[in-house]
Amino acid sequence: MSKLQQTRRTQAERTRASKEKIIQAASEFFAQQGYRGAKMADIAKAANLTEPGLLHHFASKTHLLMAVLAERDRVDRERFGPSLLGEMGNPLSSLQKLVEYNETVPGLVQLFTILVAESIQEQHPAHNFFMQRYQNGREQDIEVLRQGQAQGEIRSDIPAEDLTIMLYAMMDGLQIQWLFEPEKIDMARIFGQFVRLLRGE
Repeated sequence: MSKLQQTRRTQAERTRASKEKIIQAASEFFAQQGYRGAKMADIAKAANLTEPGLLHHFASKTHLLMAVLAERDRVDRERFGPSLLGEMGNPLSSLQKLVEYNETVPGLVQLFTILVAESIQEQHPAHNFFMQRYQNGREQDIEVLRQGQAQGEIRSDIPAEDLTIMLYAMMDGLQIQWLFEPEKIDMARIFGQFVRLLRGE
C-alpha cells in the first residue's frame, strides 16, 4: 500500500468513526428530546465536534435524522433478517426475539416511539420514512402469515391482513406502556401470550 493510499484509508476510518459518534449522540438526544427538541450544537458537543464539524458529515438535521433511522433498521436487519416474521419454521419467533431484544435497549425503543409519534404530521422529515416502513413491513409479513395459516401454525379465522395490523398495534402499544412502567410490565412475556392467541393455543 502506497503512502497516499494509507493516508486515504486512515482518513476514511476517521470519517467513519466520526459519523458513528455523531449517530450515537444523535440517537440519544432524539430519544430524550424528540427531533424538534434536539439541538445540533448539543449533538456536536456530545460527539466531541464543533457544529460546523458535524455539518461537514451531515448537511442538515434532517440528513442526520435519516442516518439515525437507517442505522436502527440496519441493526434490526442484521439481528432478525429481512422480515421480522421471516423464520418459516416458526413464523412468529423472529418477532418474539425482537421484543426480547428491545427490552435490553430502552433508549432505542424510546427513540422509535417518539419519532413515530412526531412523524404523523405530514411536514415532519421522517413522515414518509415511517409510513413506507409500515407499508413495506405489512406487505412482507402478510405473506408470511398467510403461509403460516396454510400450514396450520397460525389461526385462520382472521384474515392475515388484519392479523398483521394487530401485530404492529400490539407491539407499538405495548412498548409505550412498557416505557412508562418497565418495572411493572414484562413486555416479552405479554407479547408471548399474544403470540399464543395468534396460534390458537
